[in-house]
Amino acid sequence: MAHIANIPLIPLMPTSSNNINNVQEIAFKTVPSATKLEIKHLLQSFYGLDVQKVRTLNMKGKTKRVSFAKDDSLLLNKPQYKKAYVTLKNPLSNYPIFYPSPATIVYDEYMKKNKKMMALR
Repeated sequence: MAHIANIPLIPLMPTSSNNINNVQEIAFKTVPSATKLEIKHLLQSFYGLDVQKVRTLNMKGKTKRVSFAKDDSLLLNKPQYKKAYVTLKNPLSNYPIFYPSPATIVYDEYMKKNKKMMALR
């Protein structure tokens, strides 16, 4: 069993049909070795979420062929990962930890550019 803090959870943005203001299910991308119980304990302990159930899906990495010359080609594989669909007991309303608002993203990018400009002066 892996240590809970070593399990990366990358939230996947919901589709446009989902309502961001009332989130009942959250999708995450994680390592293939993570189990349902580890994901549930991580979300309950670090984020304080009430998790009802966790469904997982193992995804194979895609293969891509890259050609260098007429006869030379190379196969590149993307890494395998696991998708975790987490159903919550209580719906979240506009939870910025997982889904930041577009204004927050634009502001963060603006501040990064300004810091670089200030460093150049």
